[in-house]
Amino acid sequence: MKIEIVGQENRFFRLSSSHDLTLFLIQKELQGTRFTKELERIGFDHSIFSSDLGDVILSLIGFISRNDDLWIWYYEVLNSYSDKVDLRDNNSSRELALEFYFELNNKFKSNM
Repeated sequence: MKIEIVGQENRFFRLSSSHDLTLFLIQKELQGTRFTKELERIGFDHSIFSSDLGDVILSLIGFISRNDDLWIWYYEVLNSYSDKVDLRDNNSSRELALEFYFELNNKFKSNM
């Protein structure tokens, strides 16, 4: 007997729950950053719309201590990836989230 799990179709790549959560948060961080950049571009005050998921994302990746150099690197990479986000195409932001996830993991491994 096969049991269907509700919500399974929304998972990224059927990874562990922690990895899926990390990918989901990265995707939302990329989309949110892109959205606030667009608001700024058309003249709106974007500061009230920004979401900062960096602390949670870095914690899920495994970073325990977060110094200024890490934060500078994180926001540089976040901004470069968010520039590529197409807010109308959810699949492209999933792919970018996965690429960003791999970059974060590589950074974590290189800091060990």
